[in-house]
Amino acid sequence: MGNDLSIVLKYIKSYKTRSLAIILSIVLGTALIVGVGTLSRSAQQADVDRMKRELGTHHVKFKDINKDQLEIVKQGNDIKKIGITSNYASTDLGEKLPINIVRASENYLNKDSKLLKGRFPKDKNEVVVEKWTLNCLGLEPNLNQEITFKLYEKDKPETFKVVGILSDRYNEKSVGICEMFMNLDESNANTFDTYVEFNENSDILKNIKDISKEAKFNKKDNIRENKELVSSIMANGRLDQESKNTAIGISVFAGFVMYSIYSISTYQRIREYGVLKALGATNFKVFRLMLYELLILSFVSLPIGILIGMGGAQIFNKLSGNINFDIEGVVTPFVLPTNIIFLAIGCTLLVSFIISILTYIKIAKVSTIDAIRKNLNSNKKVKKNNFVVNKLSKYITVTKSVSMRNIFRDKGGLIIIILSMSIGGLMIVRDNYTDKEYTERMKKFELNYYNNGDFILNTNSFSNENSAISKEQINEIKAIDGIKEVKTASILQTRMDIPKDKFNDLSYYKDQDENSKKVRGGHELLENKEKNTYTIKQQIKGYNDEMIKSLNDYVVSGKIDTDKMKNSNEVVLYMPHTKREYGRSDIVIGGGKPVVDIKVGDTVKVKYPKTKMKTADDEEKYWNMKDEDNYDYEYCEFKVGAIVDYPFADDCLYSWTSGIDVITSNEYMEKITGVNTYNLVYANVKDGANYEKINKKLGKIGSKTAGTTTKCMIKEKEIHKQSLKQQQIYSYGIILVIFIISMFNIINNVSYNITSRTSEFGMLRAVGISNEDLKKMIIYEGLLYGLLSSITVIVLGIIMQIRIYNTWGFEYVGLEFKIAYMDYILISVTNILIGLLATYIPARKIKESTIVESINIVE
Repeated sequence: MGNDLSIVLKYIKSYKTRSLAIILSIVLGTALIVGVGTLSRSAQQADVDRMKRELGTHHVKFKDINKDQLEIVKQGNDIKKIGITSNYASTDLGEKLPINIVRASENYLNKDSKLLKGRFPKDKNEVVVEKWTLNCLGLEPNLNQEITFKLYEKDKPETFKVVGILSDRYNEKSVGICEMFMNLDESNANTFDTYVEFNENSDILKNIKDISKEAKFNKKDNIRENKELVSSIMANGRLDQESKNTAIGISVFAGFVMYSIYSISTYQRIREYGVLKALGATNFKVFRLMLYELLILSFVSLPIGILIGMGGAQIFNKLSGNINFDIEGVVTPFVLPTNIIFLAIGCTLLVSFIISILTYIKIAKVSTIDAIRKNLNSNKKVKKNNFVVNKLSKYITVTKSVSMRNIFRDKGGLIIIILSMSIGGLMIVRDNYTDKEYTERMKKFELNYYNNGDFILNTNSFSNENSAISKEQINEIKAIDGIKEVKTASILQTRMDIPKDKFNDLSYYKDQDENSKKVRGGHELLENKEKNTYTIKQQIKGYNDEMIKSLNDYVVSGKIDTDKMKNSNEVVLYMPHTKREYGRSDIVIGGGKPVVDIKVGDTVKVKYPKTKMKTADDEEKYWNMKDEDNYDYEYCEFKVGAIVDYPFADDCLYSWTSGIDVITSNEYMEKITGVNTYNLVYANVKDGANYEKINKKLGKIGSKTAGTTTKCMIKEKEIHKQSLKQQQIYSYGIILVIFIISMFNIINNVSYNITSRTSEFGMLRAVGISNEDLKKMIIYEGLLYGLLSSITVIVLGIIMQIRIYNTWGFEYVGLEFKIAYMDYILISVTNILIGLLATYIPARKIKESTIVESINIVE
């Protein structure tokens, strides 16, 4: 054993250049596997953190359960935290703000928020409140202030004392749900909602199933899984497919490089192996020497590669920045995956073993005498020259012909180099292309919340029909220092009769109708067999000029003419577009097909009851279409001037994305309906403005109108933007790591390919070729490598783009197929530059050596 290691160490020292080349290949391959795996693991964690912020940290909500069921839930396996709530009351219609008053445990209050100041409630009618809810009431976030409300279906008003201030919860704030929290005394409540968070390393779905079975929960009525979060957690920490593919691909790639270098190295020492065999060494001993050599090089390389991979990933993690989500325990960390490190070590050792076997098989075919004589070509047939190269040689110079023949002489080496130069470019094309789809999908997802302003003032038009924001309040908002623009919308809940033959996607409305029946006992679609029509919910919206301009980005057909909208019945029509997938239709923005066949120039007619609803029950029946459509209607007729697939403003209460909304100017809406107030206001601020100060002023202005919520979305948008930026940095970090390592491998392979032919170049110089022509010949090889790899990237990249477009749902988010011309141009230029650089370095060294040195050189 000791003698074998001594021989191996001498081999390594004798062939320093090739040993270093093998070490470099292992280091770079290991660094790539560890770096990509670490970034992928951190990206998984970032996705979990984003889900917790947007959807809550609980894994399941058990809704409307009794005390016995609550005790069963508490005894569940692997539970990390349980938050418990029980509804107490809500503010009455016509109160300043629609607020749910909820009894809650401390675990629930800490679940998606944190206590900013004060304490949690203990005594009767003590409450904690989110900052944004107090702001909607026009109040400062001060402790010990008292708030009095008349409560729904309760005889007397009640007074609540604020003893704690909570940070804003993202999801509830986004959709405008205002809540206050009292102390939960389980003995005084009969019905509960529980929010259960399990240990993340447990089988979450099994735990949910076990509790549900024991407590006899009904899936429809009691169980609300946080499916997206659970799915993200289940993927978190596992070896994702990208890490596995990277490990396999890079191991094969690095193995090719190591094999090509090591096999040449063993051929150069073939005489020494022959002498060993002549002295009695067995074939197994020769194999063992090869294996020991590669293992020693691997053990030297692995720690270096692991450290480089971890270091590179850490740099990108620092660049992306940790995100504090204002949720207990939720700060995006740098994650070190040990399973990725073990995967890298395992792949490297396996590759070393396979290379030892393959190299030994080739060496074993050489007899002892031939090995001692270094006679390796006695049994090889001379291969014919490449047909294409022969044809091209007639039209190019001799030096270029020699370069081309040199490149195609070693086809295996050429393939390895082309793959090295192509893999980074192909990953750039893939990630850039898929990132466009992801970015557009997230953008469209955010659009559905209609949080299209830095500040949003929204009046609950259902519970406060007679309340809306006045023109005087709008002028107050415009006068606030730091406000850049104000966009307003008046919204009137109306209906539209549509002939049955005009529907392009009636199934969408029928699906919505079935859902409405189950959830609210109402309808989204009413059939009139006598008129052969369907009636749908929709709205008339009156926008100011600034809001109308925002529609220009979503025009599908026609042209928006603001002047005509002010002075005539010409309108912009919001037309929902749907795409049918997996047996159901969904609304899409920027794609799909219109739900109804209405075109620019057509006339549409909408209707709304002439008399206002007398009671909340009457209002609720109308909103949910629980009536028989038996009203005395006022009809309005409009001419379609333009069609958009996104209305930009909505309160998400009535028809939401399903209604075919008529959008006119606020002036014309006032003229035909008499409505001169506003339900929805978007206020945007100037750069550098003190948004916290503006928020307080807007809260006071909004609180003058009952039912108005005032939301500051600036911080939420910044966090969302930073979260997306972090994921993009992880994605591009992976690309850059792959590209840099591929670049080093390219330079390593090309340089070695040329350096190994130094003696051939020396002979060319000996027969008269000038140093300048020699330099051009070598650099021409680099140019050919760059061109061939660029062609490979373009051909394979376009094929990959087509496949991604057809399988990733690009059309679903409104993206048309486009060839990534700029990506291909930049990649081609980069590949050519790398090819030239990779050949320039060895060309300069060869030029500096003498002819005799070049001819006699061994390495």
